[in-house]
Amino acid sequence: MFKVIDITLFKKELKPNLQKAFKLLALFCFHFSLIAQQDPASSIEEDYSKKIYPILKEFCFECHIGKEAEAEVNLESFKTITDFQRDIKTWIKVAEMLSSQQMPPKKSNQPSEKELVILKNWVNNLLVEEAKKLAGDPGRVVLRRLNSYEYNQSVRDLTGVSSLNPTHEFPVDGAAGEGFTNSGDALGMSPALINKFLDAGKFVAQHTVLIPGNIRFSEHISERDRADELIIRIRQFYAEFANINRQAGDTWDDSAQSKSNVIKRNGSIPLEDYFLATLKEREALVQNHKTIANIAQKYHLNEKYFQALWKMLNDDNYPQGSILLNQIREQWRSTQDTNPKPLTQTIHQWQQALWRFDPIGHIGRKDGPTAWMNPKTFTKPSEDFSLKLSPLNNDQKLIVYLAANNAGGIESDNFVRWGNPRLTGGNKPDLSLRDIPGLADRLADLQSESLSLTSRYLTAVSKIVSDQTDLDTLANEYKLDPEILSSWLDYIGAAPRRPVIIEGLLTKKLIHLGGSEYVNGWGLPETPSVIANSSNSEYRIPGIARPRSVEVHPSPTHFVAVGWKSPTSGELVISAKIADAHVNCGNGGEWWVQHHTSRKLVNIGYGEYNTGGSGELNPFKLNVNVGDVIRLAIGPRNGSHACDLTHVDMTLTETGGTKNTWDISKDISGRILDGNPLKDRYGNSAVWHFYSGNIEDVAKVPHKVLQAPEGSLITKWLDEKDVTKRKDLAARIQSLADGNIKPQPNSPDAILLEHLYKITIPKRLKSLIKTIKPDPRFGKHPLGHSVESSDLIVRAPNIIELHIPSKLAEGRKFVVSGDLEPEYGKAGSVQISVGLEKPSPNQLSPNRPIITTPNSDTEKRIISSLNDFRNLFPASICYPQIVPVDEVVTMSLYFREDETLQRLMLNDPQKRELDHLWDELFYITKEPLKKEIAYEQIVEFSTQDRPDLVIAWKPYKPILMKEVAAFHARLLEDEQRHLDAVIEWAGLAWSRPLNKAEKSSLQNLYNNLRNREINHEEAIRLTITRILTSPAFLYRREKAGKGHDPVPVSSNELAKRLSYFLWSSIPDASLREVGNNGKLTNNDILINQTRRMLRDTRIRRL
Repeated sequence: MFKVIDITLFKKELKPNLQKAFKLLALFCFHFSLIAQQDPASSIEEDYSKKIYPILKEFCFECHIGKEAEAEVNLESFKTITDFQRDIKTWIKVAEMLSSQQMPPKKSNQPSEKELVILKNWVNNLLVEEAKKLAGDPGRVVLRRLNSYEYNQSVRDLTGVSSLNPTHEFPVDGAAGEGFTNSGDALGMSPALINKFLDAGKFVAQHTVLIPGNIRFSEHISERDRADELIIRIRQFYAEFANINRQAGDTWDDSAQSKSNVIKRNGSIPLEDYFLATLKEREALVQNHKTIANIAQKYHLNEKYFQALWKMLNDDNYPQGSILLNQIREQWRSTQDTNPKPLTQTIHQWQQALWRFDPIGHIGRKDGPTAWMNPKTFTKPSEDFSLKLSPLNNDQKLIVYLAANNAGGIESDNFVRWGNPRLTGGNKPDLSLRDIPGLADRLADLQSESLSLTSRYLTAVSKIVSDQTDLDTLANEYKLDPEILSSWLDYIGAAPRRPVIIEGLLTKKLIHLGGSEYVNGWGLPETPSVIANSSNSEYRIPGIARPRSVEVHPSPTHFVAVGWKSPTSGELVISAKIADAHVNCGNGGEWWVQHHTSRKLVNIGYGEYNTGGSGELNPFKLNVNVGDVIRLAIGPRNGSHACDLTHVDMTLTETGGTKNTWDISKDISGRILDGNPLKDRYGNSAVWHFYSGNIEDVAKVPHKVLQAPEGSLITKWLDEKDVTKRKDLAARIQSLADGNIKPQPNSPDAILLEHLYKITIPKRLKSLIKTIKPDPRFGKHPLGHSVESSDLIVRAPNIIELHIPSKLAEGRKFVVSGDLEPEYGKAGSVQISVGLEKPSPNQLSPNRPIITTPNSDTEKRIISSLNDFRNLFPASICYPQIVPVDEVVTMSLYFREDETLQRLMLNDPQKRELDHLWDELFYITKEPLKKEIAYEQIVEFSTQDRPDLVIAWKPYKPILMKEVAAFHARLLEDEQRHLDAVIEWAGLAWSRPLNKAEKSSLQNLYNNLRNREINHEEAIRLTITRILTSPAFLYRREKAGKGHDPVPVSSNELAKRLSYFLWSSIPDASLREVGNNGKLTNNDILINQTRRMLRDTRIRRL
């Protein structure tokens, strides 16, 4: 591309002294021209008529005369000097043609050399005289418009958006005769082009972004894209200080385990980098060979945080008495190599213990969290332990360890009370550990005696089965324990059975649930209930009722069950499936599949399921009798029944006979209202039952069925009809019980032997306990006085071993509570633990809370110490996800939490920058207004599907309405600020300060647009369009001086000329400043600015 260099840049720039010199020179030349020739014009006119006209007539008029003259050069039209001056350009062309010998054409008659010289001299004299006359006058100056290239570059520099190309549909700029695309003569304007400039202005205005109190421009025009652009900028800001890669646990559908993990989550500090630098450079820092700033720069660390970390590691008094930071400091000092991982692992463990991340979607709800990252309470007045016991071989004992360690308290005050250590569960009475040693010895004697009478028990069992003799009578006759005899009868299934009586039937019909005629059931309008969907469509009631399915809902205190009462006897294959039907809320539930006979109730399947989870009972074979009940029961998890609607299905199939199949969904879904109980599809009455009961009753049922193993001696004994052979089998079973027969491991007889040990344990433990001595460690204080007989009092550090026989641990849990002994230990602080492995003594652990007395000085000191750690090692310093994804239903469209980042790492300018980015994001997305809409939608949908959320969100409405009102007020206040920013921007576009009239004109334009009910944003864009279509922007206008004499170019005009000459665009801030203050007319400043601009990359536009 070529450019015309405007020579008036130099002519009009001449200083007054130089102008005087040029005037004197002109007068001098004019004086001598008068001497040589008093009237050059009359001489030229006279020579033309006498000498030139004849030559032209002879050699030129043939082609260049009249209206059809070639090349539109009519030489006959020139008669007087005025004619020559009127069209001097024609004679410039004549001079060029004569000089190049193009005219006359070679085929035409040619003038003589003398005539040619006369003609050339005359034309030259004409042009010289005309030049003298017009010396200092550039002639007609055409108003120069921006060409497409200059327009694009100007717009890009004005908006800061380098991708804008508003002239992409413009026609190609033409070039003047000289070939320059920025020549004024080549830059015309037409109605069509005016429309294109208007469209281009609107296009640029669409990229306007209204921000707090100002405007800016973006390459994007949609709100979503602009928001994403800001989110990226905020994340890039965070990335300078924290890990911003999303980890498991940040999203709503991540597992509960992932959500509970706080290690290296989104926004965490890269601690390994910091500790690596401290280990590698500690000698240099200690000896002052390097500074904190040097190291931070070398390892790309934040200087402020690195300073705080270094101070903690090297200053024993910072902070004073912080037990946890002392531990970190000691570990760092003892580290001999430069591996930071052991240190960071320790810190991560404590972060896991001291921090938690709550769902952002719950912030603002009633009783919801106030932040994403929150401290966990690590001090407690007491701790309860429940340890599931897994029995070992019958001749072994379990060892439970009770450990108490010091945790920063005064050792003399660390008295710990282990409250009533006991065994619970297994559908058996609780056993105090105080009684276990003596009871174990007594039971061993009784069990040995019962095992020795195995054959006698078998004889008694045979007689009960054959003669239907009363159990107590027969036990007395054979001198046997009635309880153990009853256990034998249960084990072989020999006791007489009766149909089970089902209580707690649901009697109230539930009609058209969720507004659907197909969803009906039994129960209460609240809970518990059993419902069925008879259609082929899915319904929300709330929760999801699947097509052709059965769903149940427990209450906080009662289970709900679908029971199948057997109309037949024989072997069945049972399977079941359970699934949460309210997948977006609640905490899941518990399920049981149980076999209920007239003699016992046992589990054949049990499990828990999480929100959106499921459970399954794999196919299980079981013998049933007529009147037995197989029930599928659902209960609340941890006492919470909210959103506990659960899909249930169970199939029972006979393995023999007619091989009938019963199926909950197929048998019940289409006819649940026919009755309760409900007959099956084979016509058997009262097969399906819908009922409820106390959750404690179902929860206490043993989780295992003890059945005689197939192929063992006992099943052979049961099947044998020959009396002699049966006695022989009984003798062999007795030998097995006595230990005279050693079965192969895992063989049926090995399993039988295990069962013999279990069924020969007496159940009358309370009466036995009265006959034994308690463990002497219980009931005594280390200081010598008596305490509660079931308690253990120790002084930390201490580890107690409690030995529990396997036969007593079967199906039970070890339960104990631990706290500080209230009289002598209230000033202490300890950590306590219970386990089956011996712990390391006196080691502060992140896996256990610190036990303190509430509100004591010790507790306050411990909490302060833990806060010292939290302050320096937060689990996260910001939330880079920005858009919350941890809950399906949330009020937070964007979430900011970076106070910790600001405190630990940012200086004041960085804080202001971050605040500005966030303020812009909330502002351009109108976040408070969108939250108002989201709130209304949540409430509207929740009334149908989640009524609990209506209550949870209700307290937030006044807060939200206050935010909305404040934002509306802010938008109103910012309207004039936005317009002021546009008017200021107009000064940039027009490359000069606006005068009062121009400012008033733009203000009036905006006001008129608003009066026409055009909204604020659109009015601002139209005002910007007006600025970009103004002649002040499109044309290189300059203020003319008074009269006809040349005047100096103003400083502003000179800045604009220089900028468009070198950069094809508006002046930048530096050039604009010296232009506005008038300094650019100083030659030194002009040269400096020119050199600066030549060094700028924009010089490539030249």
